[in-house]
Amino acid sequence: MFKNYKLLTDVVSLIVYCPPEKSFLVTREASGELWIPSSTCEKKCWKLAAHKINFDLFGVDAGPQCVPLRVYKVWLPNHPQSSIFHVIYKVSVKSDVKKRTKNKTNSRNRIQWLTMVELERQRAHAMLRSPEVVIFALMSIGEKANELDIMKTESGHLVEICEDNLIVGTDVAGGAVVLTSPNYQLLQAANYGHDDQLRLYQEFVLMVYPAMFMSQNVFTQFMVELGWQRSQCISLFRSADVTGRGGLSFQEFMLWSAALEPHTTHGGVPAEIRCRYIFRYFDSNRDGKLEYVEFKELVGATRAARQLPGDALSLARDADLCLRQLGMQPNSQLPLADFLRGVGDLLLRGTSSLLRSPRSIAGYIMDLHARENDINQSNTPSASKVPATPTEVAVTTGSTFIDMARHSAAIAHRARPNAADHCLASYTVVLRRNQPVEIQRLSGFDEDAASSSTTRLISGPSRSYEMLNSTSLPSEALAAVHYFASSIEKPVQKRNSVSGTIQKPAWSWVSPAEETSLGSMLLKLAVAVLPICASEPRLLRIQSPVYILGDLHGNLTALLELERVLWPSEAGLWPRVLILGDYVDRGQFGTELVAWLFASKLQRPDAILLLRGNHETRDIQKMFTFYNECVAKYGEVEGVRIWNAINNVFDVLPLAAVVDDKVFCCHGGIPPPWVCPLITAIEKIPTPLPKPAEQSSLAWELLWNDPVRQGKITASLALELSANEGFAANAKRGTGHVFDSAALDRFLAANLLSHVVRAHEMYNHGFMCQMHGRLISVFSSSHYCGGKNDAGAVLIDAGKLRMIKVSVD
Repeated sequence: MFKNYKLLTDVVSLIVYCPPEKSFLVTREASGELWIPSSTCEKKCWKLAAHKINFDLFGVDAGPQCVPLRVYKVWLPNHPQSSIFHVIYKVSVKSDVKKRTKNKTNSRNRIQWLTMVELERQRAHAMLRSPEVVIFALMSIGEKANELDIMKTESGHLVEICEDNLIVGTDVAGGAVVLTSPNYQLLQAANYGHDDQLRLYQEFVLMVYPAMFMSQNVFTQFMVELGWQRSQCISLFRSADVTGRGGLSFQEFMLWSAALEPHTTHGGVPAEIRCRYIFRYFDSNRDGKLEYVEFKELVGATRAARQLPGDALSLARDADLCLRQLGMQPNSQLPLADFLRGVGDLLLRGTSSLLRSPRSIAGYIMDLHARENDINQSNTPSASKVPATPTEVAVTTGSTFIDMARHSAAIAHRARPNAADHCLASYTVVLRRNQPVEIQRLSGFDEDAASSSTTRLISGPSRSYEMLNSTSLPSEALAAVHYFASSIEKPVQKRNSVSGTIQKPAWSWVSPAEETSLGSMLLKLAVAVLPICASEPRLLRIQSPVYILGDLHGNLTALLELERVLWPSEAGLWPRVLILGDYVDRGQFGTELVAWLFASKLQRPDAILLLRGNHETRDIQKMFTFYNECVAKYGEVEGVRIWNAINNVFDVLPLAAVVDDKVFCCHGGIPPPWVCPLITAIEKIPTPLPKPAEQSSLAWELLWNDPVRQGKITASLALELSANEGFAANAKRGTGHVFDSAALDRFLAANLLSHVVRAHEMYNHGFMCQMHGRLISVFSSSHYCGGKNDAGAVLIDAGKLRMIKVSVD
């Protein structure tokens, strides 16, 4: 009925009843669904619209007055009207009028008369546009409200749909009580905030209005757009329709969407809710028990999720074993309570991978809205254009109430936010003339260099002075790191005028107190930089020019050489630098390197951009060297404090970045489409993320995945890649996946990207161009583990990706 959310307006519907034959008039829409005659409201007069529908149906036979039956007041956020109304009138007709209506040639194929029994049968077969048709029919013949309770819908003549009874959150009705509700916990697990719920609600209203419930047909079209197979949609709808009424309310649709999100955590209350959905998916007869055949289908799905064979013998063996462990006989029915117990006791593994949407639903709708905003903005300029008006539907409507062409037009990018206005900095930088160039001091504006009006603007406090001043914490930390890396020989005056010298080799401290001092600074740096990193989105969107570095692994020598060659700090050259993770482990200067990173991030938070690698996790560091390095340098107590403070920052680091909306960057590799259909799903990864393996399968894939190497593809690996959309188990790592060029091409096409830059693997030249030049691996730790490799970097500038190789002595 409506192709655009902004066009939604009042609608009037008419329920027509023939008392002698106890039948109701319904109209068949183009989708095949049955609904009642409806029309947009003319001149904001509901009664006039109802009489027009009555006259269009019966002409001169239109007799009795139309009587109001029910009014829906529907809240509309971000709409020209704060709310709209769907008003239902009722009217009765005689048998002869009904007969003449049936004989009209222009309405023979689209008007039907059904009894209450036939209406219920149509509802059971999912042929109604909304179960409300049955509700209106019952109300029109005076049925009591308790007889409507079987539909689990609101009773009464006025139904108000407002924010307080739709949106779940602590800022609306319920307050702190909501925090303990299962629904709130599920939405939190899916990272559905207030804005996500609003977008989902707007899309829901556009798809179903003037109905209040989503039919199986509309649900199916939406699920297919998300990437589900049409054959799965009957089971999906059965799973989502928790009341069995034959239509989904908004909250039911929202909770279902949250449970299906690829990144929704599978633990605690959210896991139980997800398992209930999974159970209903396989419970084809809705009897609350899984027949043995249904249970074997579920077992087969869990085995497929774990990439295990699905032969009949294996399925029967696993099913029987699970039933016996639950104290039940083989071939017996499995009730819901026992199923939940089996999952909780880890007798049935693999449910966490079941019922996951091929793409993020919230992310998909966000992309739709961004795309529509782009279109609206591009069509705005012509003020002379008359805005479109909603098409009147009346009884001749053939609308499917969902504009699938609009959904198909969605593209996988978000509108770039408007650039913020620029402003004057409060300090000038004074450079020495001598070589090498270095910063002498930060100075205020001279009186004759700025007018009085300008001076007022720049007289406030300055972050530049706080962070770049030589006595600030970041500056002191950077000075300490450079001091540590330098060899120093200086005279010292001793007693009795005997002079001597102190010689400090590079990469050492003169005394343990100096190392302890850096540890103290490192603790403060971690605390200071934590809120900056936590406030950054999980998916950074940045503009070129930018340098990209790969793994550093505690190799302070390589990092300082890259700094000297590419952006010498003494010259005041501070470009944007994106580093793809793996800052620690294996190298001996992990703490000093982290001090450099955190201090530089504090000084230039928009220029130093840090992504998380697979070594920025506690378990990995304990397996390798960084935990022991902290303890060895700073002691068992202070060293653990420093190690935890550093990892608290690692827990909130972004996981990926996109440069110029074209180049995707992460540590490991691209994720499978069943985990991340669009890169906007990355924005939904929760933070902090202390246990990424348990909290987010998407984050884990970004940290660990690798491209396949052409010479390493065996026949069995090729078969696995072919069967899994170009992905296979990563045997080398023991976790994550490998991906081939076909998977990369699909990922780039789906997200409108041109290249992927990643790290995670060492190459002798410091970089490797693969898969037709569309995948670049970069590794920036030279002489890795005693080898002879160079340090690599990538410069993205002016639409070009330039490989840089730096030889470090």
